[in-house]
Amino acid sequence: MAGNNGSSLNYVNQPCDRCGSKKRVAKTWKETLKTAAGVSILQVSQVICTNAECQKSFDEDRAVEVLRVTERKLKKEEQDKIRRDNIARTILERKRTKAIA
Repeated sequence: MAGNNGSSLNYVNQPCDRCGSKKRVAKTWKETLKTAAGVSILQVSQVICTNAECQKSFDEDRAVEVLRVTERKLKKEEQDKIRRDNIARTILERKRTKAIA
């Protein structure tokens, strides 16, 4: 996040970690985040490298990572559903066994 009020850290003034080129703010927006204490409004900035090849490489790596995370999330959701179904089946079997006995 660039340009936080009161913050001495400004990412745009730091060189790119990958190639050392300058960085710039591509866009800034506000997001609302619900918390236990209420609602927080955050100002978020997308900071990109001014070196087009470096940024392209980063975007490609990021797309692969997002795909990998999405696949893991879907697999976890599938496993959670199987687990819930197994628990429900076990409970039902126990009730049937208890009713017969």
